[in-house]
Amino acid sequence: MIHLFSIVLVLVLVPQDQKLPNVFHELPEQMREKATVIFSGTYGEGRGFCQFLPDGTRRWALEPYFNVKRVYLGKVGGKTIHVNTRVSPKIKDVSTKLELGRRYLVLLRPNEESMKVIAAGEYVPVWDALRGEEIIAIVELK
Repeated sequence: MIHLFSIVLVLVLVPQDQKLPNVFHELPEQMREKATVIFSGTYGEGRGFCQFLPDGTRRWALEPYFNVKRVYLGKVGGKTIHVNTRVSPKIKDVSTKLELGRRYLVLLRPNEESMKVIAAGEYVPVWDALRGEEIIAIVELK
């Protein structure tokens, strides 16, 4: 009886309208469970801060980001989330180069400070953008 009650409770408490894309279900289970923020978005790159070089020339850093289209899990307060990578994390020992304008499903596990920034929708400079362990998976949507 307790098990039946537990199952009913889980079914009631788990949101049923999330309808994640099929690529989510193709990811390894440990990746899916680790994510605290899941969204779909379009990949882009923009000009960052200007660096003045000793020879008098200038260069600009490229800031990779995702334009958020739909949030499946977590709180995202802004329209963009900046990342510090141009390559998706390895899934099954394969990583792919992210392409401008393509749509991706993004799974994140931001640290506490990064989560506050994402929830508030604040701008993040490239050197403070999400990186490494905070980015669980980036998978192209077809």
